[in-house]
Amino acid sequence: MHCTSNTAPINCSVPLVLTLHDIIFLEPRQSGNKSLYQNMGWYYRRLVIPRILAKCRKIITVSHFERNRIKEFLQLPEEQIVTVYNGYSNYFYPRHETKAVIEKYIQSENFLFFLGNTDPKKNVPRTLKAYALYRKQSKSPLPLLIADIKEDILNTILKEYDIEYIRPFVTCPDYIPNTDLPYLYSGAFAFFYTLLRESFGIPLLEAMACGTPIITSNTSSMPEIGGEKAILTDPTNEKDIAEKLLLLENDPIFYQQQVDHGLERVKLFSWENTARNLLSIYQNI
Repeated sequence: MHCTSNTAPINCSVPLVLTLHDIIFLEPRQSGNKSLYQNMGWYYRRLVIPRILAKCRKIITVSHFERNRIKEFLQLPEEQIVTVYNGYSNYFYPRHETKAVIEKYIQSENFLFFLGNTDPKKNVPRTLKAYALYRKQSKSPLPLLIADIKEDILNTILKEYDIEYIRPFVTCPDYIPNTDLPYLYSGAFAFFYTLLRESFGIPLLEAMACGTPIITSNTSSMPEIGGEKAILTDPTNEKDIAEKLLLLENDPIFYQQQVDHGLERVKLFSWENTARNLLSIYQNI
């Protein structure tokens, strides 16, 4: 039995494989507003998962960073834990007819794109502060599209950090269907993935596969997934995030190099590779 999303039956009569995406639930909690769902999941995992791990024939995780983290934190045998990378859907590739979809969400043909929610690890306040700095320094600042965050939460953050002046330039549709995401990635000038902590980061692959440069964090798994040539930034430093965006904006050659890097990098990741690795694990068990 292979359970693919962090939890499994405490008692299982057949060989058990668990995909443990991360152990954020065992780490000190980031401050910030958390939903009831997030709080319940945090306590549930702390209670249940340590009881499951010792019974697993194999524990699969999604990056070498997370594998080392799990092994060291929980003192598990090295041979019990294996890395199997995630993939991305082949629905994500550069789209050229993007205008009709983009107009449903933002009234600009060129924009910045950011996925965020209320989870503190998403680093929404610092990313917005970085965007505010960028707007002050850019000669032609672009608007910002944020997915998966409600307008009232956005307004609260802007007020708390005294950056309400950027509100006219920030759009936050409540929900974006997955079928529209390739068009938004393709139409965006750049994609922010400036999280504090991540075990893998499928959106990084999706954006790169659509030919969009990524600006991501130099922490946890993100350098591993983005690759050595990716634009890496300190997610706790708004000035650094803004400077990396300005570098991308002011250097067309560097911009094209980032596009090319992303399109080449994603060739290393596919769900077919993931499946072959999983089958090998099953066969060995």
